This record gives sequence, structure tokens and C-alpha cells, in this order.
Amino acid sequence: MHVWFRVRPRSDRSHGDDGPSPRATTLGLMTAPDWTAVQVDAVLGAFDTRTVQRARSYAENGMIVEISWSDGVLTGVSLGSGTQRYRCKVRVDWSRPKPHVAASCTCPVAIRCKHCAALIMAATRDSLERSDRPQTSTSASPLPLSRWRTLVDEVAKSSDDGQTVPDGPELPLALQFTVHRDYRTADTVRIRPLTANEQGRWVKTRLTWKTLLSGQLADRHPPRAVDALTRLASALAISRQGPSINDEMSLMYAPPGIWKLLDDVRDAGVAFVNGKSSKSSTVVFGDHVSTRLHVTAHSAGVHVSLETLVDGEPVPASAERYRYPLGRPRAHGIAQELDDVLYLSPTPRLTATESMLLVSGVPLEVADEELTEFRAALPTLQAERPVVVDPDAFPAADLTGPFPILRIDTGDRATATWSTGYEADGEIHEFPAQGSSEGRFRNAAAERAMWESIRPELEVVARGSHRWVGAAADLLEKRLQRYRSDYRRFNRMYAVLRQLRGGCTVTAAFDSIPEYRTMPVPLTQLEVAILCSEVVPKLIADGRVRVEVVGSPPDYRPAEAPPVLSFAGDARSDWFDLHVALDVDGHKIPITTIISALASGETHMLLDDGTYFSLEIEALQTLRERLEEAREMGEIDGDRVSAHTLNASLWDELLELGVVDDQLKDWRDRIARLAAAKPPRSVTPPVGLDATLRPYQQDGLDWLTFLWDNGLGGVLADDMGLGKTVQTLALIQQVVDDRPDARFLVVAPTSVIANWAAEIHRFVPGLEMVTVPATEKRIGTPLTERVVNARIVVTSYALLRIDYDAFADVDWTGAIFDEAQFLKNHNSKTYQAARRLDAPFKLAITGTPMENRVMELWSLVSVVAPGLYSSPKLFKEHFADAIESGQAPERLEILRRRLRPIMLRRTKDQVLVDLPEKQEQLLPIELEPKHRKVYDTYLARDRQQLLGLLENFDGNRIQVLRALTRLRQLSLHPVLVDGEHANVNSAKIEYLSEQLPMLIDEGHSALVFSSFTGFLKLIAGRLDAEDIPYSYLDGSTAITKRAKQIEQFTDGRTRVFLISLKAGGFGLNLTAADYCFMTDPWWNPAAEAQAVDRAHRIGQHRAVTVYRMVSTGTIEEKVIDLQTRKRELFDALLDEGGAFSGAITADDVRGLLS
Repeated sequence: MHVWFRVRPRSDRSHGDDGPSPRATTLGLMTAPDWTAVQVDAVLGAFDTRTVQRARSYAENGMIVEISWSDGVLTGVSLGSGTQRYRCKVRVDWSRPKPHVAASCTCPVAIRCKHCAALIMAATRDSLERSDRPQTSTSASPLPLSRWRTLVDEVAKSSDDGQTVPDGPELPLALQFTVHRDYRTADTVRIRPLTANEQGRWVKTRLTWKTLLSGQLADRHPPRAVDALTRLASALAISRQGPSINDEMSLMYAPPGIWKLLDDVRDAGVAFVNGKSSKSSTVVFGDHVSTRLHVTAHSAGVHVSLETLVDGEPVPASAERYRYPLGRPRAHGIAQELDDVLYLSPTPRLTATESMLLVSGVPLEVADEELTEFRAALPTLQAERPVVVDPDAFPAADLTGPFPILRIDTGDRATATWSTGYEADGEIHEFPAQGSSEGRFRNAAAERAMWESIRPELEVVARGSHRWVGAAADLLEKRLQRYRSDYRRFNRMYAVLRQLRGGCTVTAAFDSIPEYRTMPVPLTQLEVAILCSEVVPKLIADGRVRVEVVGSPPDYRPAEAPPVLSFAGDARSDWFDLHVALDVDGHKIPITTIISALASGETHMLLDDGTYFSLEIEALQTLRERLEEAREMGEIDGDRVSAHTLNASLWDELLELGVVDDQLKDWRDRIARLAAAKPPRSVTPPVGLDATLRPYQQDGLDWLTFLWDNGLGGVLADDMGLGKTVQTLALIQQVVDDRPDARFLVVAPTSVIANWAAEIHRFVPGLEMVTVPATEKRIGTPLTERVVNARIVVTSYALLRIDYDAFADVDWTGAIFDEAQFLKNHNSKTYQAARRLDAPFKLAITGTPMENRVMELWSLVSVVAPGLYSSPKLFKEHFADAIESGQAPERLEILRRRLRPIMLRRTKDQVLVDLPEKQEQLLPIELEPKHRKVYDTYLARDRQQLLGLLENFDGNRIQVLRALTRLRQLSLHPVLVDGEHANVNSAKIEYLSEQLPMLIDEGHSALVFSSFTGFLKLIAGRLDAEDIPYSYLDGSTAITKRAKQIEQFTDGRTRVFLISLKAGGFGLNLTAADYCFMTDPWWNPAAEAQAVDRAHRIGQHRAVTVYRMVSTGTIEEKVIDLQTRKRELFDALLDEGGAFSGAITADDVRGLLS
């Protein structure tokens, strides 16, 4: 038979049967168990009373939403808290005298829970109503669990021969100890029984003190454990304070016999569990806690207190508040919380006074006039009780101190401990250096001064342990939480903790946390031996520290001879294995072992025979750094090294650290020659060179000859105006004299080709030269035919890029790249063409090998010496990023040394003592009122837009630079941005129109530079109006006209030369000028320096004055600041300066707008 079975809340039955109640749920087509009321009571009897009570609420309120009855198994789903749903299953075996009930659930309780009981009630409700009530009844009444049936069941149970043992597995038991904190009265320690569920988790609800005392256990448990817990429950119930038995019972009033009962409980296998939520919390039971009397000094006499010890160590003062005496009126035990551990121990029988001291925590007072009598009575106390008397407890007639004491414990857990000493009445008393400085005869100020005075001794002992900094970090981290209430101190201490975790030095740690200088020093056995043999004798000899060594130091001895590094390998193959070892008294130690010890912070190493030696050797640290650099830069592959490496200075520095074996000697000599970057002797200038070289130019020829002889390329980076061209032509003439068929390609900016042709005719007139002004296709003759007899071929970067295949078809002896900053972008096609060009010798010539970023140096080096740093990524990570960010400033000097063999740079200040002085002056120019108003209007409009664009600086770089350029133009003249402002005067043009005529009248000549050709034309218009003749040059000037403009200025026909910054930045020799006006600052100071050096160079006989014109209150003032930082970067890397910065960044732009 199938029926529709509907479950609804009892309270809603008044709605009738015509429709479902608000909580009623249609469950589906099924049958229900046909149990009588007696059978239902018998089934529910398997559940404890509290569970049945809670289940009734679930059943009446419609929490059972699915019911199924099939093959004698009742299943269903019960709603839980929130959205939880639990699946229940009940099976009843009626074959026994008493029904056997198996009830399981997916809830945490798992078996015989309220959900299963509620399922039984809901499933049998309708059948009970049909059998026990008239069919017409609609009143809501409690489920039919009548007391007379319960009475019959109880009598039947009591008449059974033995108590029924619950079915199921035997579940373990536990005893939970919990400290309840009550800030209104007193804290208490309470205990409750626990049982494990089927998943092994401890649960509270299935076992209580009441069920233990009544014997109504829901589960099977070990009988011995149940018996022990039942006896414990009886003892606690008798001593309880209150009318009822709670789920938790207090230990505070437990009788003395409780300790024997707890012993029995533990021996019965009951687990002791800490009620704290922390997973690491534990309970330790037994004789771990003890007490002793403690006599301390007081302002008026002494105090006697009862002190608690855990495992023989006094409980810290901070933990005394977590001490809980157990037993009243006389305490017989102690519960002591220490970190995550709750210690429970009985105490020896205490007297009433001792119990009072323990419970109250208030010490006894002994007045001054009683001290003599008390001291006489102390032996009586000490005979019966442990008593500790502070060294300063009693007044001293003769007192000396303070003085520092160092105690070195050589045991298994070796430590060096500092303490403060005083000598009172001939007896030495010690106080922990890390403890309080309070006491009868202690002097806190004197102790602080004492520790400060022996800082060197403290530091040398701390440095003797490679773990001192780590131990200080551990201690600080442990104490950090105590500073939470003082956020300033917390933040400072947190910063110090990060410093310590970062591996700072002992000296830095001493500076940051002086209060930790006297903390105990953890030591290894090797460190004990070193401390005792090397440090202690010096401390004793100095006489400022008293030293005590506890035990015997290990029998270790120092090495007899200093360690020696050795290098071995066979460099006859392209790649060879490099073996590095450290020789110590005949022991060869692989360098990997040494580096591993250095990395772990060890200061010494111990050999198997007991010999030890110091690792704090400069050569070892240098070796580690050089090997790390070699690996990062790809110089080492595993343990293999390239025999043809170009990184000569790196390997030269490394091999200098030790002894090289015979097989490696030739390679070592080659590396040393390359690192020196000099020929064995100075070379004689070639006969065909029509010039007399200055001494520094002769050095340059020697260096170039060295590069040529060793098949290396290089960068000639002399300051502008020092004759880089003549030094290069001297090398070419020298090579052609030796190899008449040699052919060199010179690549230069288009505007400089004519200058190169003139210089070649002037200095090496015997060499045939060809210029290539157009592509092979336009000229109509193959390049190979046109240059067949040429020894020097001059072309432009543009033509090399466009007509690369034609140049690649020619056999070049060497390639010269003038103004090589054109190659700084290693992603450009011009750079790719220069690098791909096949020439055994390549030389880059530039006065500014780096303008903005360190990576520009890599671009040049990768062209002229591609084997030195083959990977831009590795170079960027190891050098460029580290230098520009300031994270590793020491790599600045390293990079200088690495580039020294292939880069030669001299400044005019270094080599031209006869060059006239160059004076530079910043010239502030106030904007005219109308001009100021226009500028401020644009700035206010653009500023917010610019700041918004900076959120994605890389993506908006073009828009940002365009807006900044507009502001720079506005600083010069508003008409450069908007033609409507043509009637506004430019203060800079007004200034030039006043100054230039006066300079001309005094016989001077002037160069006027601007980044903007539009502004140059405005100046030209004003000069035309003033009838002042001038020369003019910008990027659009034809080569033929360019030469004419230069010639008329050089001849003196014009005395003013208007030049765009980029067009006039290279290839010009304008020593006729002795004044330079920079009308607007450019981002890159190197570009400005190049322009100024058109006048300040060899051949100049007058002092050169440079005016940098800056519009006040505009973006130009910020550009000057930016220039300063960029100049520092250039100077730091190339001219031995000391600071550095990076290229223009979003922060730089924000600074420009501030």
C-alpha cells in the first residue's frame, strides 16, 4: 500500500487537513513504520533524556523534511542550523528481548543524535494518532511519551540480571581542563569528561558527569576508564558548591584525594586535554610544579614570598597571574599556565601560612629591626624547605661593584651568559644582565654605564656566535606582542625585527637594540673552543671582565699556517673544468664547502682532525662575490669556464686570490694581459700620420693598438674635444702600413660625414678615402666596385641601416662607429645592422657612452665586444637595475673595473691643463606678466590631466612627454603653442637682443642653442630686425649649406651662431666662439655638454662662458633638478663620481609638476 505522507508542525494542525501548513512539506509517496506507542517509547529509550527533549522541538517545528521507510530501515533528512542538512538512518532489531537501535547521522555527533530521534517522532506521529486518538480530533498535544510507560521500562531494566552494554565500538575518553577567567570574582580551573566520536574528534554532548553518575552511558567505553571517571565525579560532586551537578566541575574546592583519583584516571588511559582553542595547547600532569620560599630586599626590611617553579625553573613574573592554587581552605595543588601548557601538580603538605602565601600572592614582611632575628632563623627554614635568598636581600657593610661577569657553559647546550656582579662583605653576588636592576645595593645608572663601556667586549663575544643575530630576532619576536599598546614602539621594534631577519651584522643589531647586547649567546662546540682559546685570554688580560668557564672546552686547535686558495684546470680546450680549493695545513677543502659555510653565516670551519680556521678572510669573501658574479653573468656553466672569455678583469681579480697550477698558467697570463689593457711598450706613431700626438693621445694609440693586437673591440669615450678622431686615424694608418689591403668602414651621423672627410685629408692624406652619401641603387654602381681601392669608407647610420646588404658584401678589416650613442637602443634597426656587420675589429667613438640608462652601455659593448656580456637580461638584472635603483651601489665600481680593459675615457680636466677655463652660470629669467598668465593657465589645465596619465606611465608615455614639451615651449614663448599669442613678449629674446650686441662690440662670438627650431627662428627674426648677422643650423640644413654656415662663423663674418641642440651636438669645431647661451634646458645634460664642447675644446684659447637661461616659476626649474641627477649617474659610472640615479620616471614627472 502506498500513501502520501505529509510532515507538518504540530502547532499548525489547527489549519485543518485541507491544505498544508506554512512549514508543511510534501515528501512523496511512501509508507511509515507501523510501531505501537510502546515500541516507539522503547526505541526512543535508546536516546538520553536531553537528546529526546531537544528532538521533540525539531519534530514539532517541521525540521524533518524527508522520510523514507524501506526494508526495515527508516531514513530521512533533518534541517540543521543555517543551511545545513543532515541525512539520518535508523534500524531497529526486534529479535532481542530489548530492541537494538542503530541510529546514525551525518552531523558532528554522528550517532544517536537529536536528528535521528526527531526522525522517529515525525515518522510515527500519524500512526500514533490513528491508534491512540479519535479520528476526529484536531487538537495539538505533546507526543505520546507517557510517564507510566517510562516507569514500566525503568522497573523492567532494574530487574535485569546485568546492565545492558551499549552497542558499537569502544570509544576512548578524555578529561578536559579549562581555565575560566572571571574579572569580577576569581579565575577557576574546571574539568569535564569528553568522548571521541566515530571520526576521532572529542565531543562534549554524549558524556556528562550526570550520565557517569547515573550509569546511563550512550556508548561503549573502556570499563576501567569509566570506573575511574565515575569515582572522580563522585568526589567532585560531594565537594561541589551548589545544588546541582554542572557539565563542568571546579577543581578549586576539590579534596586532597583528588590527586590520587586523577592518577587513576590517567593510568586508565583517559587523555588529558587543554580547553584552550590553540591546537598546540597541552596538559602536563605530575610532579612538574614545585614551590620554594624566596627572600627579597624591600625598602623597609625584607619580603618572604612563596615562589612557583616549573621543572625547577622559576615561573616568569609575567606568568605569575596564571597560577591557580587548588584546594580550600588549605591549598594542596597548583595549576600553572605557561604559554600553551597547563601544568597540574600536587604540592607537598603546606602549612596554613604557606597556603595563605600561595593563594593570596601577598608576601610576608620582615621589618628592619627584625632582620637579625630573621637571619638567625633562616637555617631552620632552609632545613625543611627550599629557600632562595637574593644576594642583596640583607644590607652589606662593605660593597664593591658593579662589574661584568661572563660565564661560558661548555656543556651540550653551550652558552655565554652575562651577569652583573657585586661584592658584598667579601661575597660575590650575581644578577642576570637581562633582568631587573632593582635591588638593595644595585645602582641602575652605574650598571648602564658599565655595559656601555664594555660594548667592544660584548660585541666580540656576540660575533663569536654565528647564531647571535638569529637568536636576538627570535627573542624580539617573542616579546613583540607586549608592545601592542604603544604603536610607535611596536612599529619601531617591528622594523628592527625585519632588520634582524634580513641578516644584519652584529654591530648594526647592537645599534638598533642596545638592550639586547647582554642577551645569552648560543654557541657551538667549535665556537666554545675559539672563544676560550682566542677571546677569553684577551678579556682576562684587559682586566675589565671577570670570566668563568664551566666545564672543559673541546680539544680543538687553530691551523698552523694561513689558508691558501688554489686554482687548477686545463685551459687548452674551449671549455675547461675549473677546480678551486682551499689548502689548510695539508687539507684540500672544495670551495663549494667553503661557500656553503659562508652562506650559513659561519665564521670558522672545523676539520676532522680538530683543526679549525677562520672564514673571515677577505680573499674568501672576494672569491665568493666573484664566483657569484661569474655565474650570474654566464661565465661559468656548472664548473666549466670558457677559455676564450673576454671578461678579463673578473678572472684576473679572481685568480689573483690564490695559486694557479702549471696547466692554468698560460691562461692566467693571457687574462692578466687583457686586464692590463696595455701593449708591452709604447708604439711609435705611424709615419703617414700628419699630426703630433699629445701624451694622452699617445696613450690612446697604445690602448687602441693593444685592442687590435688582441682581437678586441673597444669604446673610445674621451671627453668631447680631446681628439678621438686623430687617435682613431693613427690606428687605421698603423694597420694599413702593416696590411696595405686593409679597409675600414667609418659610420657617423650624416652631418658629420663632411667633417670626417676633412679630418682624413688633414691627418692621413696618404690614405684613399671614399664617402658613401647615397644607396647603391641610387648611385647605380655596386659598393664593392666603388670602394675597391679605398682604405677608409665613410657613410651614415641611415645608409648602413637602409643599404645593409651592400655593406655586408664588402670585406671590412674594421668598423668605426662615431657618435656611437646612435646605437644606444638595442631594439633599433640601426643597432641590429651595426651588430650584424661582419668586421673583426669594431670601435665605438662617443663622448657620451651613456645618456640616460646603464643599459645604453651594454648596447655599445655588445657591438664592439659581443662576447663580454652576451645577455642583455643578465646584464640588466646584475648591473643596470642594481645600480639605478641604488640597491647594490657596490656594483658601480665593479662595472667600472669590468669595462676598463675595453673602454678608455679621459676628461678635459684630467689631460688638458692648458685648456682655458669654462665658466657656467645659471641665469634666471622672469616671465613678462602676460606671458606668466598664459603659462599658469595652461599649467593649471594640464596638470591634473598629466597626473592622471601617470597612473599608467608606460602606456601613456607619448601623451605625457607631449604635454611636458608643450609646457617647455610655453616657458620660451606662448606663440610656439598657440599663434594667438604672437603679441606676447619673450623675456629670453629680450635679454639676448640686449646682450648679443654688447658681446659683439667687445669682440666676442656666441653660440645660441635651443631644443626648438621654432624658437631659434623667433630669435633669428629679432636679429634680422636688429640688423645683426648670424649663422643658422638645424636638422633640416643641407650638408653643403651647413659647411658654408660654419665657414662664415669661423671666418668671423658672423659673430652669432643659432644652432638646434641636436643638429649642433656633434661633429662641429667652433672654437671661434667663447660664449654659449642655452636658451632652454634639455632633459639630458650630456646633450647640452656636447653642444658646449663645440667651443670648449682643443684649439680654444679664450675662457668660455656658458649661460643656462631658465624661466623662473616654470617647468624649466624642475628640468634643471632632473639634469643634476642624470649628470650624477653619468659621472658616477664614467667619471669616478659617487652618486647615481636613473632615467626619467613617473616620479620625475610628478616632481616637474610639483
